[in-house]
Amino acid sequence: MSIDKMDRRDFLSKIGLSGLALSIGGAACGGGGAGAGAPAPSLSAAGQGAAAMRKGPKVALCTIAFQDRPLDEVLKLAADVGFDGVEPWGKPDHLPLTRTDDEVKAIQERIAGLGLKTSHYGSYVRLGDGQDPAEKDRDMQRSVDITRLLDTDICRIWAGLKNSELLNEADWKLMVEDGKRFCARAEQAGVLLAIEMHGNSVTNKASAAVDLINRVGSPSLKLNYQILGESEDPFERARLAGSHVVMVHAQNENPSGRGQSLICEGAVDFRKVWEILHGQFGFAGYFEVEFVRGNTMDEKVAALKADYECLRGIA
Repeated sequence: MSIDKMDRRDFLSKIGLSGLALSIGGAACGGGGAGAGAPAPSLSAAGQGAAAMRKGPKVALCTIAFQDRPLDEVLKLAADVGFDGVEPWGKPDHLPLTRTDDEVKAIQERIAGLGLKTSHYGSYVRLGDGQDPAEKDRDMQRSVDITRLLDTDICRIWAGLKNSELLNEADWKLMVEDGKRFCARAEQAGVLLAIEMHGNSVTNKASAAVDLINRVGSPSLKLNYQILGESEDPFERARLAGSHVVMVHAQNENPSGRGQSLICEGAVDFRKVWEILHGQFGFAGYFEVEFVRGNTMDEKVAALKADYECLRGIA
């Protein structure tokens, strides 16, 4: 047995995929290479019909919600609950940039074999963080390659290291330069880069996020919508960002301000977010469970099922 096969076996064992009979071809990057070898999801005809009839968002699970569990366990959980897709977490031990092409292909085959889609890849490449340009270019390209190998066309990224009101012109210049280089790679591969709308980043305000998109000037630069506390009204945030939103992290806030809330029990009505994004901008992508309430695994699974039913009920 070759060293390459031994390395792959060790990896598959680590993430819980060692029992699969996988047929994985040679290494391939970029372009549409991922889609050619990936099997079709094993949805029944009835399941496909039900999916086609749904009027609300597709529903996905971010594997970071169970970051302390093996990736395969999280994938099986997502399938068992009924999710349409998953967002592989881009850090160890789920799917960091250091995974080989064969490892990524094995994960995508497992996702497809469970009847799931990869909604997008959750990369941690960040525009404007001062990373060495050569290393940044390497990580940009690897993020694009993994995205295509996962048979999706959306890669989640980040932008800036502080809130928009604290950024100076040098900060903006660096973000824009990084954005132009990253988008050039993404455009060539047919990939969209969705910036996480998060605190301690330029996207703490929707208007600043849109400003960055306009400055970069690429059709491949988009947004990952999520609410952000008292930073901005969530519905106005959706209206300002809506034309650029290609995915949604549907975490919610506890009305009491304490602890994690179930999505349907939180302060923000995600039905209204859907009405804005879908009704006004034609959004038809994924609403995703990013984190779940609970301390024990049983508590977290119960919360996950409740959040799934909440998002599935949106129409």
